[in-house]
Amino acid sequence: MSLAEGIVITVLRGACDVVSGERLARLRLTGTNAHKEHALAVGDRVRFDAAKGALVEVEPRRTQLARLRSFGRQRPQVIAANADRLAIVASVASPPFRSGAVDRFLLAAHAGGLEALLVVNKLDLAPAGLPEEIAAYEGIVPMFPASTATGAGIAALGAALANGTTVLAGHSGVGKSSLVNALEPELRLETGEVSAKWDRGRHTTARAVYLRLANGAVLIDTPGVREIGTGPVDPELLGSVYPDIALLAAGCRFRDCRHRAEPDCAVRAAVEAGELRPARLASYHRLVDEVESQRSAL
Repeated sequence: MSLAEGIVITVLRGACDVVSGERLARLRLTGTNAHKEHALAVGDRVRFDAAKGALVEVEPRRTQLARLRSFGRQRPQVIAANADRLAIVASVASPPFRSGAVDRFLLAAHAGGLEALLVVNKLDLAPAGLPEEIAAYEGIVPMFPASTATGAGIAALGAALANGTTVLAGHSGVGKSSLVNALEPELRLETGEVSAKWDRGRHTTARAVYLRLANGAVLIDTPGVREIGTGPVDPELLGSVYPDIALLAAGCRFRDCRHRAEPDCAVRAAVEAGELRPARLASYHRLVDEVESQRSAL
């Protein structure tokens, strides 16, 4: 049996769409692969029987972005596979910037082997410049302020995404689909308006979508997610999310200092001296507590 190779671009109930070269095929999930849509993700590399239109094998993943396992969930829900980077999309306002969500996405990226960058959309809503809580991420993660309304920053973002495959992820309403439209207008993705009642966006993208741009870049546009659990990940990964705190922690008296009430804590001293924002340490503590609670629940 001669098998073809392809990349999953859409996952459906009992089937998936695969691109193989310039050809598109819809594969049935039958036999041992029946109901496998729950385990498939956009970006998966597969082997299939082109004559029968049937999936045969899913290759091991190089990287993945997952809603990491949380209470009551048996396994991580993989949102996208085999990407090179995660572009965390946030907005200056409407909906408001949420540092906790950004930190969780950073953790998910590091856990899945992805590089990360932060796209701050709706720059036009910050005429006085980026608020302090957003500016705090400068030097922590590559940051790309942009505005789909004015076009500011779109060219720089496009250049950063030109090579490889990028997953776009962020809360609903931050403007992921609008950013994709700005990068490649001919795609004409449907965009949504932010709910005035809840100040949250409606879910415009129903499922992850695989997009190939004219410059060769590949984007995986994911459904807007309001929460992404940390799961029982290795606590050592927190150093990648908070490199500023990790650097300061080298000066603490105790190697396992939790930066709470321990004596001679260099991190708390930095907060008191105005060298580290209190909100940054508070965010760190929240994420540490969540990770530890997930690990203890196993």
